[in-house]
Amino acid sequence: MKRLFLLSTLALGAGCYTKESETPTGLTSFRVEVTSITTGDSPGALLPVVNACAAKYGNDQAAVPPAVRGTTDCPYTLPRTDVDIGLSITALDGSGGEMTSFNGPVSFRVIPGDLTGDYGKRWTQLTNGKGTGSVRVAHLYGETHVWVQDQDLELDYADGGVVGDLSQLPQEPATRTYATGLSSGIRFEEPALATIQLPESGSETSVFVKQFMRVGRNPEAGEPLTQNCDPADPNNGKQMMLLVTGTDSSGFYVTDMTACRVLEKSVPGANIQTAEPDGYNPGRFNSIYIYNYSFPEGLDSGDLLWTLSGTVAEFTNTTQMSFPAWTLRENVRLLPQSEWNKYLAQVPPVEVNGRLCGYSNSPYLDDILCGYSYKNYKMESLESSLVKLRRVKFPKVFRNCDANGNNDMPMFCPVGSSASRSWQNCFAEPPDDPDLPERQCVIDCTLGIGEYAGTICAEKTTYTNFGQFVVEMNATGPASAGMDESVPGRIMNVTVGNTSVKPSKTLPQGYRLNVLCDQPVRARFGTDAVTADQTGTLIPANTRYEYTLKGSEVTVALVRDASATANASCKVAPDTRSRISLQIKDAVPDLNPDCSENDPDAAKALQCRQLRAATFDVVGHLKHVGPARPRWNVLPRDQDDLCCYPGPGMECPKPIKPCP
Repeated sequence: MKRLFLLSTLALGAGCYTKESETPTGLTSFRVEVTSITTGDSPGALLPVVNACAAKYGNDQAAVPPAVRGTTDCPYTLPRTDVDIGLSITALDGSGGEMTSFNGPVSFRVIPGDLTGDYGKRWTQLTNGKGTGSVRVAHLYGETHVWVQDQDLELDYADGGVVGDLSQLPQEPATRTYATGLSSGIRFEEPALATIQLPESGSETSVFVKQFMRVGRNPEAGEPLTQNCDPADPNNGKQMMLLVTGTDSSGFYVTDMTACRVLEKSVPGANIQTAEPDGYNPGRFNSIYIYNYSFPEGLDSGDLLWTLSGTVAEFTNTTQMSFPAWTLRENVRLLPQSEWNKYLAQVPPVEVNGRLCGYSNSPYLDDILCGYSYKNYKMESLESSLVKLRRVKFPKVFRNCDANGNNDMPMFCPVGSSASRSWQNCFAEPPDDPDLPERQCVIDCTLGIGEYAGTICAEKTTYTNFGQFVVEMNATGPASAGMDESVPGRIMNVTVGNTSVKPSKTLPQGYRLNVLCDQPVRARFGTDAVTADQTGTLIPANTRYEYTLKGSEVTVALVRDASATANASCKVAPDTRSRISLQIKDAVPDLNPDCSENDPDAAKALQCRQLRAATFDVVGHLKHVGPARPRWNVLPRDQDDLCCYPGPGMECPKPIKPCP
């Protein structure tokens, strides 16, 4: 038996042998060396490094040694412009030696990032195995590599075809090896939420759409990420803090608590009608909605995250992340209840007012829809952040404009300029436009004009399908009267004595205005020639008087009332009746704005009267819905995000509590 086993073993051993693997022949890869990194079209302009590194060299960017720039300890800042990366390229054979017999074009790509230059910046010619080139790229972050490859270059497509100057393409060789080489890592700043959200090239759409991105760093992966702000920014050098500000049935909202402030004028293309007092955007482009497809189990409002990752997408012009993953840093619900809001208290909601909506010093047609301009980056800077509305009024009427029953409401836009500007079809309107009756209904209802002049109307189909409805924002006027004083240039100051006087500017016909005086005055409304006397309307002292101009009326004349003890100081302000959308079905399901004051149920009728007589302060997340009118929507989280100022002699509608 032992002899048989031995013979079997010998037989098996005789069948084993070793063969050396063959060395690949021909082109197998490239050696890629980075020779320069400069801003696009500025070969002498070095890309800046992060402040923490520059501080080691006396805060002098030029003093930072080239060998240090772009390393782990000294990453480049996130470029907001094109970047040119100079390259030296050598073809290699299977043994790693230089392959001098290779002659042909090679193409470039960059990961992460995008090629942005013309086709001449996307390839170079190698001769005798060597060559140099420069690739133009953008949207770089983290550890970046330039790839050189023996394959055809990346083309641009639009409208179903190739675009660009095709004469810049190389002559395609008969064969390709698809050999590839890549550079050593070039370190850029790690991305923050503002990296994803900050507008570029005059568009509010994220430049990182369809890209997978990771924000933040787990503690086991290294030091926590810190903010690279302007040295004067209080948040410069602070640790990144990702805060969950709210959850819903499909995902959650996240805000970077320590994000850098952003100068208004630093965002190209911004439509700034009235500058912010400190020169900075009201938000920091530091919030995002995370679309999780379901409720995010294990997350609560007020929690902190270490990391957040997902694919960047745009949904109705709101930037979001989909297919997300995250790591929890702190679950506040494990703490005493008194500490559940300890982080939320550090990011108070920003009030959305006329200045943020885009008011200038003079009324304009578009003012009636808050933030209508696509270049209104004040609102964009607050997208998905918590904001606050003050003293908004709910609709008095819900009108179904869906005449054909297709559950689809036609869009409308402002068309024309100056006095001829009006609300119409966003596109050329055919004479037989079948949507014309629906569109006019939507325009009149949404804007409170035509049939719905002087009231607040919400389109019922939109409310039924999406839960959105229009609310009227706080009127312009002195803050002391609870009004919106964010654009002081709109408020006309008038000193009123015994001689009739008028404000410095007339108003468009049909406009609503508010008058507030510290002494009793007499008023008369009319054309620019109107005067006031003691037979005019009495406006008591310190009482807000609201009036809508009629017919040819464009101004108000004021004179001191006989009972006044001194000349009156009056403030006259136009009220543009600006609209913004609200969505409360999930937050307050028991509060029904589409109600009837004549409901046969006495309790429901009373509830409706109380709702329509009151004004409300509302906190919620700001969402951009591009096709909607208005296009900005506020979504409260729960009933505690609303409070009420009851109408005269009334209470707040249930379950809303009075404002403190």
